[in-house]
Amino acid sequence: MKTLGFLFLSIINFSLFASPIPDFPFVTVTGDSTRKVTPDNAVVRLQVVVFEKESSKGQVVLKQTIQQILEIFESNLVNPSSITTYEMNKRAKRARENNGYNELEILGYEFTQRFEIKLKNLENYSVITTELVKVNNVERVESQFDVSNRENIEVELISEAGKKAKLKAKKMAAGLGVKIDSVFAINDSGSYQSFFATFGLQAENRVSMMRSGSPINSLFIPEFIEISKSINVVYKLDD
Repeated sequence: MKTLGFLFLSIINFSLFASPIPDFPFVTVTGDSTRKVTPDNAVVRLQVVVFEKESSKGQVVLKQTIQQILEIFESNLVNPSSITTYEMNKRAKRARENNGYNELEILGYEFTQRFEIKLKNLENYSVITTELVKVNNVERVESQFDVSNRENIEVELISEAGKKAKLKAKKMAAGLGVKIDSVFAINDSGSYQSFFATFGLQAENRVSMMRSGSPINSLFIPEFIEISKSINVVYKLDD
């Protein structure tokens, strides 16, 4: 009786939170496409971290460090509108007892401020990053490379991935002696987990990594970056 009650509650829960499962035969496939491209722009991110015993001294050093950074940008013809400055953060650093719980006297003050610079071309990239890492109190210099025609490339990659998915579906259907009919659903999230959540189904998680989206620590421009697209397709099978 308890088992029947559990099943009944499960059915109620399923009907409330999931759409009906397709009532026709279908096949699910994934298509992937990747292209290596030469980057032509980048976003450089960095952080200024200053620690001084006296708060006033820390503010002075922070200001001096920022001035050095801005001079590097100016000498390399970086448009001021391409520079984003985030809010400065200040916090007191305190000594702690051996147990790590009780805070003691203030040891000093830490100031941090983040910057983001959009380089529309990479002509002076290596010079800029090389000079930045030489500046005291500058940390976490990271770069994210990209291409200006990314949207066009992604459209082409989705088309290629779609063709691969369709060919895969045809092969799977042919192996069972049937044919594919039409597309029932499609997404490009790269994950079946959210894709089938609509129908209350579980599926293996597949994630498409876009390598150009991962920040790297580099003083040099990479020869290429990879742009990838992955699509999931549900094909209705011909009865």
